Amino acid sequence: MKFSLGDLYRRRGHAARSAMIVLLVVLLAGCCLWGAMLPRAAFAASGGTFQVTANPGGGTIVTGTLGRASLADATAALMRRVHTQLGTRPTVVQTAQNTHDHSVALLFTAARSGASFTGIALVTASPGAQAAGAALYDTTARFHTTVDPMLQRLRGMTTPATASAPSIKLAPAEPLTTHAFPDGTGSIGVPSDWSLNVAGGGSAQASGPSGSAQVSYNMHFMGLDPSNPRAQMFMRSASPLARQNFHGIVLPYTSDPVAAWKAMYEGLARQHGLAQPQIQITSSTPAGASAANMSGTLGTGSKAIHFIAYVFVLPPDPTGLWQLSDSHMFVTQANIGREAQTANAVLNSVRINFGAVAAQQSAIRQMFQQRFEADIANDRAQDAARQARTDEALASDRAAQEGMHKQAVAMENYSLDRAVVVNASTGQHSTLDSNFADTLVRDNPNYQKVPAANLLRGVDY
Repeated sequence: MKFSLGDLYRRRGHAARSAMIVLLVVLLAGCCLWGAMLPRAAFAASGGTFQVTANPGGGTIVTGTLGRASLADATAALMRRVHTQLGTRPTVVQTAQNTHDHSVALLFTAARSGASFTGIALVTASPGAQAAGAALYDTTARFHTTVDPMLQRLRGMTTPATASAPSIKLAPAEPLTTHAFPDGTGSIGVPSDWSLNVAGGGSAQASGPSGSAQVSYNMHFMGLDPSNPRAQMFMRSASPLARQNFHGIVLPYTSDPVAAWKAMYEGLARQHGLAQPQIQITSSTPAGASAANMSGTLGTGSKAIHFIAYVFVLPPDPTGLWQLSDSHMFVTQANIGREAQTANAVLNSVRINFGAVAAQQSAIRQMFQQRFEADIANDRAQDAARQARTDEALASDRAAQEGMHKQAVAMENYSLDRAVVVNASTGQHSTLDSNFADTLVRDNPNYQKVPAANLLRGVDY
């Protein structure tokens, strides 16, 4: 079996090395070939026996039995042997563990006398059985060209003494046609019989014919944490239209990327009225804070879908919204031979223009910031207008109340035969008997009667 691990390592850097080591485990375990590579029965029963073989095309293969040791002890023993062979201590840069199969795969590097080396180590240690391991390494410059031939040679060297495991012949990858994302954020290569579903915003998704395979790169899913108070308010008060336009699912937040990925897919199935997917995670390894590489199956039997995935989780914002980013390769059990190489080539073909993605995200943030500031300014203007209308209404009401009060005072003065006069020279108001007020106004031009509208609060009433 040949899989383009070398090409994946060479072309995709650190992200590809993470995917490569996980891909190695899922192909060997998922296709029942792990035993063919490291058959315990093929090694002697004594512990710590190694064999070193030079690969004709370049590189070195170390195989050995490691006694009845734990997986950790067996791995340490193999790496000590690699240290001896290289003459320098190797540094492990990536690991992937398959707990179901009691096995682990490591990617390591080393430097000696100005030369750099890269290799992979594979160890299996089931309880009660002999542990076995193999390491393949070469110079870093040549490793991507020799890793696949070394894997082929290793399989030929380690044929199990028991019944041979079934093999799957992988068809070569189909020719790819490069499609640039319309927004300029990247490109992806897709075969002619595949469908390109998403291409933009630094994300991509393509599907094989009749659902035989799927490749996703940096696809985002949104969750709404129901424990967040603002999320609870949204769920209580959102209109049907707002709920319809919410592109996410109500799902508690977890920083565990494996648990979050599984819960997200189960939640999406519930949201769309589909049967709950049977998700089995066979291997996972951390890849930084809230990120992981993993592999496993969706479903069982002939309908099973094998996958490898890289997942990271972004924590909730103040409104309770959190995000999950998913890059994966899905291949159905029936189509591994036909589509595995092609799916890997499609995933390997993704090229992202990170500058364009950053510019696009900056433009989106600026757009939302401008919209936010415009909304705030509009709210403030509406608040000021409402306050002005309120002040005007209150002033009008106070004026009306005051007018009514003055009229009531004038009626009271009339009923008590009184009148209010004002000294025009001093502005002083006086409340007098009506007859005296009439005489005073008639005989002294400095005095005038005060109409009800001009009565003074605190003076005339």
